[in-house]
Amino acid sequence: MTTATRRPQGPTADDKFVATSLQFLAWARNNTRALILGIAAIGLFAAGILYYLDYRQDVQDFASTNLQNLRFELNSGNTSQTIESLRTYIARFGSTRYGTEARVLLAHSLLLQNRAGEAIGPASEAAKNFGSDPLGVRAAFLLAAAQEQVGDTPAAIDVYLRIGSEARLTPERIRGYDAAAQLYAAGGDGARAAQVYGEILALLPEDGPGRAFYEMQAADVSAEAINISG
Repeated sequence: MTTATRRPQGPTADDKFVATSLQFLAWARNNTRALILGIAAIGLFAAGILYYLDYRQDVQDFASTNLQNLRFELNSGNTSQTIESLRTYIARFGSTRYGTEARVLLAHSLLLQNRAGEAIGPASEAAKNFGSDPLGVRAAFLLAAAQEQVGDTPAAIDVYLRIGSEARLTPERIRGYDAAAQLYAAGGDGARAAQVYGEILALLPEDGPGRAFYEMQAADVSAEAINISG
């Protein structure tokens, strides 16, 4: 009767784990300083992240408090002083989430002071992404109003048309198109005004309460355009 030959078995998973652990312990004994420095570096990095997050939150909280004070200052009627305060605020906190509102308040305040040329900058900055920011549409209207006041009617029309085509809310789109149509009509371009009124009618239901008004506006500017061309 022959005895079966037993094949030598390789190391098991447990053997590999034990061997790896022993190798790490040996490395750690020989590299204690490097290990301590590595752990310390990880701790400092984590502490740095926590400090940065806390710092950012403190900045946001401080920016919120300061903007609230500026709102009260603006409501007090001292517009000239508030304008300078808002400029300082934007220089310090313009990159926070409160920066857009501060620029809107600044543009609005400048328009109240008949300083439309100065209002264009902050209004334009605040209106860059008005499709995703509720304050952006207000900024876009302020920008167009400022451009109107300085006599840049084509630029104002472009902004109003952009509001009409890109704003999220239908009433905002109608206001934008309506303002553009009025500027076209005032400039004697009844045909373009009629086209823009057509955009408004496309937004309104057939039995909408304001539809008859805009149908009449479209008819009036179309008739005027025909008379001029004739």
